[in-house]
Parts: sequence; structure tokens; C-alpha cells
Amino acid sequence: MERRSFLRGALSPGLLAQTNVAGSRNLVVERAVSGTPHVGKVLALITPHLDDGPIFASGTIAKLLKEGYTGYFIRTSNDEKDSFGLTLGETVLANERDTQQFITTLGLKQAFDLAYRNHRMDDVGRSELRGRLIFLFRLLKVDTVFSYDPWGQYEENPDHYVTAQAVEAACWMASGRLDLPEHFAAGLKSQAVSEKYYFARGPQLVNRVVDVGATHETKVACIHSCRTMIDHMVKDTKAALAGRKLTLPSLDAAEYIKLAFESRDAEVGRRHGLTYAEEFHYIGPDHAFDEYIARNAVPL
Repeated sequence: MERRSFLRGALSPGLLAQTNVAGSRNLVVERAVSGTPHVGKVLALITPHLDDGPIFASGTIAKLLKEGYTGYFIRTSNDEKDSFGLTLGETVLANERDTQQFITTLGLKQAFDLAYRNHRMDDVGRSELRGRLIFLFRLLKVDTVFSYDPWGQYEENPDHYVTAQAVEAACWMASGRLDLPEHFAAGLKSQAVSEKYYFARGPQLVNRVVDVGATHETKVACIHSCRTMIDHMVKDTKAALAGRKLTLPSLDAAEYIKLAFESRDAEVGRRHGLTYAEEFHYIGPDHAFDEYIARNAVPL
């Protein structure tokens, strides 16, 4: 995720308050529920970069994990470009270590690194990426995905839109019987991904707002776990200030996270009467045949 221009605009009240556009009258506010109604269900966070999920979705994922989901992280790039003062190889290793800290902090079961070149994913064969994701969706029996919105507007990072489009297609194709049938010879089965939570950096059709007040502290800890990337953001900001003959001695990781991310979630929350909230374009299961099935289905 690119936030390197933070100082050029984000310290202005306008950008700190910028959020996605809720364009649907069918806006749903999802709140925490008691117990573990989602036991047996599996979610996957699929993003190109380590910090994408912590920043945009870790509050909601933490909520769903508490409600019974098992979760996995699939990182499609190697994050080799996201550090300050490290070499490419050192950056890959540092972000790999931070990934392990992130999945421990959030309580995910496992991470899968697909390791494509950072900022080079528009070179990747789309069918190859889709095939790898279909395999993982079938292997892990994924019910729900979190990823970038494949229809999000004004996305400049090729890693984001390539990953998003591959996720969208793989969710659909994983349920087929003639797509990659060699998987079935290995003992896998078709898997329908029935729920999608899509987030975006720019304008987006938002139809779901999730109350993350109860998981706010977990989310902040998840963002802190991306130490190499947050350090990059802070030092880039200070370097940009130095070019203007200015400095912010008090700006550290905690202050940056509060300014750039906590304030945004608080603003989203205020608009819906919540303390902190995350926004998504949500696509849920198709219930068109539910009534017909309930009336006519009989045991085998």
C-alpha cells in the first residue's frame, strides 16, 4: 500500500476525514454477536502487502475470529520495496518476520506467501495467480474473503488491482467442476466462496459498515506489528519535512498510526453512531432459492 505522500496531504483535516462513499440505501451496520456462531467457517485475507489487511480490515477480522472463524493470510507480493534504509533482500526478510508477528497478533492460523515481485504484479500471468488462489481456496475450504475491491476507483498500485481481480475470479471459479480438475485427483473438492468483504483506498460503493469498537486495540496492535512498513512511513514523512526545513520531533509510530489510521476509523464510526468502524463493499450468499428449497427439499 502506498502512503508515502502522507505528509503532502494527510496532515490537512480534509484528507484525514476522507472516506469512501456509501451509495446504497441498503447499508448494513454489522455488530458483534455473542457466542461463536461461525464455528466451522474459514476466512482468508488476501492482499499484496502485509499492511493492507491490518489497516483496512483487521478490526472486522478480529471480530469474526472471536465469533468462531478460522483465518488465514495470503500475501501475493514479497514486499521488497517497503522499507527505509534497507536493501531489497533485507526488506523481504524484515517484512517476512513482521508477517509472522501479524498473524500471531491477530490470531490467524497460517500465512501463505506467493512472493511475486513488489510493484511488478502487472507482469504476472493472471491465470497463474488465479490458479494458485483457487488451489488455496479449495485446500483451506474458504467461505469468506477479505481483499481489495476489484471495482475500486482510482487505484494506482498494480499489485492492488491485479490481486483484487484475481481474487474475484478465483472465488467464482473455485466452485466449478471443470476448472483445474487435477485438484480433484489430489483429493480436493469444489469450494464456493460465499462472502466477500472488499475494501478500497479510493471511492467505493460501501454497503456494509462494521462496528470494530470492541476490537480496536487488536487492530492497533496489528498495525504496529508491521514494524518495517510503519517505520518507512514515519521516516518518509520526516524526510519530506526536512526538505521543507521542518521537523516533527514527536512523530513516532504510535503517533503516526493515531493520525493516519485511528482517526479515519473514528470518523467512519461517528457517521454511524459508533466509536470505531470499517467500511466495505460486501457481497453475500445468494438466497434466491432458499424458500424453494425449504418448501420442496427432502432427505436423500
